[in-house]
Amino acid sequence: MRIGIVGLGYWGKIILKNLRELGYDNIVICESSPIDWSSIGSKYPEVNSYKELNCEKVFVVTPPESHFNICSYFLENGQDVFCEKPLTLDLSTSETLYRIAKRKNKGSLFVDWIFTFNPCVEAIGKIIECYGPPKNIMGNRLNYGPVRTDVSARWDLASHDVSIALHLLREMPIHIQWTDFRRNGLSTQADSTVGVLSFENTTVQINASWEYGKKDRTYTLEFDDGFVYWDDSTMSVKSDFCELSIGPVSPLHNSINSFINDAFSKNEQEILTLNTIKVLSHESSI
Repeated sequence: MRIGIVGLGYWGKIILKNLRELGYDNIVICESSPIDWSSIGSKYPEVNSYKELNCEKVFVVTPPESHFNICSYFLENGQDVFCEKPLTLDLSTSETLYRIAKRKNKGSLFVDWIFTFNPCVEAIGKIIECYGPPKNIMGNRLNYGPVRTDVSARWDLASHDVSIALHLLREMPIHIQWTDFRRNGLSTQADSTVGVLSFENTTVQINASWEYGKKDRTYTLEFDDGFVYWDDSTMSVKSDFCELSIGPVSPLHNSINSFINDAFSKNEQEILTLNTIKVLSHESSI
């Protein structure tokens, strides 16, 4: 199997590293900037244009504004596409990409909602199945960098938390509030955001920033009879209800394997992607 990667920036290098860990090595790279191969360890064939990638599976790891043109090209040619989130920055273009994939009935479209492949999220989902939805979820996605100049913290960081909430609760929020702001006055994008999503039985509070002094990836889920604590930095979940054992599983490995082996629900992926974009696109009433 020949695999193409479009974009070898921060996340593109991580994708390449994980592909190699999984044993995939027949890889071709398309990157507009010079590549420092010494920092990667191995050199791979390069092409000057993504249109030269004649590969069965293509990973699109470029800024969001380029996703539509690149993904549509591959889908029109019947190639399978793994796209970095967010798919696009508006609902209509994302819907169009899914229509192309269905019309061609060849290429599949997979968006990298990596936390839906996280064993901690899976464990929390099982607790919700047993005990019902929590009253409240408070999530922190805070760190110092990497700084983005193409999208805000809402689209870069909080998009993960929206996808997690929609995946766990299996419903759309009734009310949505966003407050985007700059902790760093020199930021070209809103580097921080606070979101409140009100579901039928659950309130989800999202706090995200890439201008925070330390890494904090913690979640607290409040139920009527106890709490569940998730620390994503240590891949651990503690519950007042039961003992949990989380194995040393890589969510990105799970995600990549699901794409390459076509082991994912195209319908569920489409619904999650479009609903996440709807929530992120909501103009705050504050």
